[in-house]
Amino acid sequence: MSKFLVWFKGFAATVIGGAVAGAAQAAQGSGVTASQVKVAAITGAVLTVAAYFKQAPTQGQ
Repeated sequence: MSKFLVWFKGFAATVIGGAVAGAAQAAQGSGVTASQVKVAAITGAVLTVAAYFKQAPTQGQ
């Protein structure tokens, strides 16, 4: 498996995991609208992607 494929699978998992975590956290509140959950999902994905870029498994190889 190429290094790029490993990196891309990790990147995809990071985006999905961050989006799900952000949406789940937002959905816990009462009176939350669908647009607020959507924004939380996008924010969660962006934050986890930033962390992934900092510690990507193929960095510096």
